[in-house]
Amino acid sequence: MEPIMSHSFLRYTQCLIVGALPLSQAVSAAPAASTAAVAMAYPMTPDIWRGEKTTFAPDEAFPGGLMTVTEGYAETNAGTFAEGTVEFDIKALAYADTGILLHRRDADTAEFIYVRANPDCPAANDCVQYAPITNGRMQWNAYSRYQHSAPLVAAGWNHLRIVIADGRLRLFVNHALEPSLDVPRLQGLADRGGFAVKGPAIFANFVVRPDDKGSSAPPPVDVPQPGVVRHWLLGPVTPAPANGIPTLNDLPNTGWQPLEAEPDGLANLARAIPKNDGPRRQVAWLKVEIDAVADGARTVDLGFVPRAWLFLNGARVYGGENFYYPSAKRLAPAGRFAPDNARVELSLHKGKNTLVLATDDAWRRTDGTLWPDHYGWAAMARFEQPAGLTLR
Repeated sequence: MEPIMSHSFLRYTQCLIVGALPLSQAVSAAPAASTAAVAMAYPMTPDIWRGEKTTFAPDEAFPGGLMTVTEGYAETNAGTFAEGTVEFDIKALAYADTGILLHRRDADTAEFIYVRANPDCPAANDCVQYAPITNGRMQWNAYSRYQHSAPLVAAGWNHLRIVIADGRLRLFVNHALEPSLDVPRLQGLADRGGFAVKGPAIFANFVVRPDDKGSSAPPPVDVPQPGVVRHWLLGPVTPAPANGIPTLNDLPNTGWQPLEAEPDGLANLARAIPKNDGPRRQVAWLKVEIDAVADGARTVDLGFVPRAWLFLNGARVYGGENFYYPSAKRLAPAGRFAPDNARVELSLHKGKNTLVLATDDAWRRTDGTLWPDHYGWAAMARFEQPAGLTLR
C-alpha cells in the first residue's frame, strides 16, 4: 500500500503503515484528531521505496525489513516532510558519503546529511557532514564548518536521529545526548520535501515524528565580523573565456542585482545562480564600492571556491585557484571554502574605490580537465582594518 501524507503528517494517519520500530522504542500512530505526537514508520519494502540499485529483505530482528542500496539513491514515494524528527539505522558498506536527503524536491534540491564511517570517527573532523544541494550543486566544499567527529561505529549499525525546528538542524548519533552536528540555518532552497537515502549502505527502522522538534536549546549565533562585505551587486553570468581567465572586458554592463551575503560573509553563488546544464563554464561577477577616508594600503581576506580573480579600480590584483584536484592546488582547509583562503594587499585611494570579484564554476577532475562544477560555488571578502572604510 502507498501511504498518502500531507506535509503535516496529521491528516492521513489512517493510511500509514506502522511496522518498523526504532531501536528500543515503540512506534504507534495517533488518531488523526489527536494532538499527541504522531510516529510513522516507513517499512523497507518496494511499495514504499524505489531505487535502481536497491534490494529488500525480511529479517526477524527488523520488523520493517532491510533495504540495501548498493549504489546511488533510493527515494520514498510516501509524502513530504518539513519539521520534526527523522531517525533510522544505517550500516555503511564502504567509506563514502552515505546518508539521507531531506526536503528533497528533485535531484537538484535537497538537504544532505551524511556519514563517512571509519575507525577514526570519534576523532576525525569529517565523520558526519551537512551540505545543501541547490541548483544541482552539492556544496560540501562551501560549508566546511558543518562537519564534525561523531561516536560512529565503522563496521556496524549506527542510529541517526535528525531534528529540524525553525530552520535549524541537529544530528544525534547513536543515542548521544549532545548533537554531533548543529546547523543554525539550513541553506537549501526548499523548506519541505521528500526523503531519499544514499548508499552504499543498509537501512532499517525508518521513523518520522513531525511533532517532535526536540528541546528548545538556543542555537549557535553567527556574529557578523567587522569588515565583512555583506552587500554585493551580482552581475549576470558570462561564458568563461577560451583561456579560462576573465578580464574586465568581460564585465557585464547591465543586469546587476543586490546579493546579500550570509551573516558570516559567505556569498552563496550556487544558490543564487541557476543550474548550468551546458558544457561551457560560467563566470560570476560580484561588485562593491568602497569609500576610503584616506589613501592607504589595506589587507583583504578572500574566501572562494573554486577560483577567483580580484580587480581594484580597473586593475587585476589577484588570481587564485582552490581546486581539490590535484592536492597541490588545495588551499587550506583541504581545498574547501574558508574566510581566509587567500590574503591580498590593496592600495586604496581616498574617496570611491570599485572592487570586482570574479569567480567561475570550474571543477578540475583527476585527469586535469576542467568542467562546469557540480559542487560549491561561493566567495567572500573581509577587510582586516575596516576603520575608515564605508562599504556600499
